[in-house]
Amino acid sequence: MSTADCEVAVVGLGPVGGILANLLGLAGLSVTVLDRELAALELPRGVGIDAEIMRVVQTLGLAGKLEPLLKVFRGAQYLDAGGEVVSTRPGVTGPGPQGWPARYNVHQPEFEGVLREGLAARENVTVLAGHEVDEVRNEDPFGGMVAGRDLASGERVTVRARYVVGCDGARSVVRRAAGLELDDFGLNQPWVVTDFAVSDQAGLPPVNTHYADPESPAIYIHVVRNLRRFEFRGKPGEDLTDATTPEAAWKRVARWLTPDQGELLRAAVYTHRSLVARHWRAGPLIVAGDAAHQTPPFLGQGLCTGVRDAMSLAWRLKTVVGDGAPDALLDSYETERSGHARFYIQTSTSLGNALSSPDKATLEALNARVGREGSGAAPRLGPGLFEPGPGVGGTLAPQPRLDGGRLLDDVTGYRFALVTRARLPEETAGLAAAAGLRVAEATGDAAGWLSDLGADSVIIRPDRYYYGAYTDLAELDHAVRAIAAAVTSVTGGTQ
Repeated sequence: MSTADCEVAVVGLGPVGGILANLLGLAGLSVTVLDRELAALELPRGVGIDAEIMRVVQTLGLAGKLEPLLKVFRGAQYLDAGGEVVSTRPGVTGPGPQGWPARYNVHQPEFEGVLREGLAARENVTVLAGHEVDEVRNEDPFGGMVAGRDLASGERVTVRARYVVGCDGARSVVRRAAGLELDDFGLNQPWVVTDFAVSDQAGLPPVNTHYADPESPAIYIHVVRNLRRFEFRGKPGEDLTDATTPEAAWKRVARWLTPDQGELLRAAVYTHRSLVARHWRAGPLIVAGDAAHQTPPFLGQGLCTGVRDAMSLAWRLKTVVGDGAPDALLDSYETERSGHARFYIQTSTSLGNALSSPDKATLEALNARVGREGSGAAPRLGPGLFEPGPGVGGTLAPQPRLDGGRLLDDVTGYRFALVTRARLPEETAGLAAAAGLRVAEATGDAAGWLSDLGADSVIIRPDRYYYGAYTDLAELDHAVRAIAAAVTSVTGGTQ
């Protein structure tokens, strides 16, 4: 049996585990990742990411590898049972406030492949691929333990870490070991998901299309390149035992696609659930992504919600493990993310229910609730480490370009940042430096951003959410001191 020690062990190397491990590696922590698969699983799964997710890929220096594999979202339409268009969502044109187009379609195996490439270049990250985890223990106050076996050799492996993060999906071993129970919002729908590689002769819609049917609504997704997906809700009482056979899959898509127009890549039955863990942490054991919540796919936010968990958790772990912040800082990970995830899950569930008999006002209101493609605004985080009250604290900050064309995140790096259009007094600048904040001058588009916000300065967290906005220097100084007290020291900051 081999034994390895590290600061953080990550169980699961899907997109959430891949993002988390890359961020922790970027921050300089020693990380061990364990995953059953030797390489990215070549099965289509998640198909959508947004500009917020692209910002973290940018932070990791991987945007240049991922972007050519993506397709900018072309729009969507909702059809009633008679085939008439009830409502539409516009396609995306050009970069938005986050510095990237608002939404993309993605082929998840390619996304995971890019993240694995990133990990391979990080000397402080060890990836144990082809290792199945079968035991996790809470050994608080010393940390956590993960054990499993190498599927090729049969050798037992034990990893001890200060923290163990379960990014290991809906059947999470880490969640079970931590004794974390789930709240169930009542959704329990089987859907048949079919993926195809299609030829140029397939006359499929150019945009994603939702087909209403009172018993079995269907969804068509233009994924990337020649990849297309059809999803069908199972009819009440329908026996789906044979639904994944090629014959059954082709029969379901017969009105849109025939075997001479494409290749069936896979057919699977997924039961869509709406679940959230009541607590996301038990001492050194923490959960993220599907291990913490299961999100129906109707908003295309399942993958995004999980990656937001990783973004929120990574800087806290870096600050606790690397900078000596109190362990209690990790408690705000749950309070911020739990309510945020519940909002998306409940909204997605409502949208899914509306697909059987779509109504324009209902669809547009649900899309606006989460700020889809320019309508409405994305929700605020739950209570946590940001300025409370009616301000911008706890909402996602934009990423403008500064003079010279550089995007803001490339200037501030992966750390707390103070962006200002005012000349800071020496005392304020000293406080910011002592707290580890990167000070950036708001030039170019950033100056207009602060002007529109009615602020002279803003503080942005490493996950790109606002800590707060300020016009009063005394309030700014108080905020900087509060951050320093909460995180002890945010020094060094990885670029």
